[in-house]
Amino acid sequence: MTKLISAASHAASKALAVSGHAIKRSHVSEILSAMLGYQTYAALTIEQSDASMEYHLDDAERLILNPDAGKLRAHEIGLASTSDIVQACALALQTVAPMPVHEDIDLFYDEYGREALADAISSSDEASAAMSETNAYFEGDPELPEEMPPADDLWKSRVEWSLEARGKIKGDHDIDSDRMFSGDTLNCQAKLMFAKAGRAGLILIEAEAGAGVDDSWRDQDWEDEAAYMASLRQPEI
Repeated sequence: MTKLISAASHAASKALAVSGHAIKRSHVSEILSAMLGYQTYAALTIEQSDASMEYHLDDAERLILNPDAGKLRAHEIGLASTSDIVQACALALQTVAPMPVHEDIDLFYDEYGREALADAISSSDEASAAMSETNAYFEGDPELPEEMPPADDLWKSRVEWSLEARGKIKGDHDIDSDRMFSGDTLNCQAKLMFAKAGRAGLILIEAEAGAGVDDSWRDQDWEDEAAYMASLRQPEI
């Protein structure tokens, strides 16, 4: 990873020089290290050489950056225009790193996490079994939160970290079916479990998912089943 820091420092320094920011490469290395979860570049290099750790940053399948930590480190070493510097560092890492690099944890969820959770649900045996309990068609993807769900602090987790979300899968009821209506919505959830590779690196080790029929429709105040079925056949306006 020190080679990656060196390459990213070189790329970021060149980009910053073009935009009028003359910054020492050693300072850029400090900012990059902070964005990767370390207080200093020295702390990063010490951890990289720790043979007792199962995974290091080089082993990561993807990296998540901490731009606020980068801005703070830039401020600590007396640099101005911290936002521009951090942006240049993030772009440099994305350019030279062999793995995907997400600029922050919210973008990690938006660019990868939500889709990975949805895929885990869609491919789960529990979801398939729940769909078969109904007489509805399920062709859409699971609907999961648009924003990053609450999770343990990525930067404080040392060995493992997980991301979990709950949502719904909405189907279309077959109104011509002879079967009694049995629901057209599933409650679903999924959990992605990662091994930590350094402070900012993740390796996916397991995905869990499940789903069950949402029975809340039974609580609706319908006079009888016939009235409910008739309501389903009403044309949309």
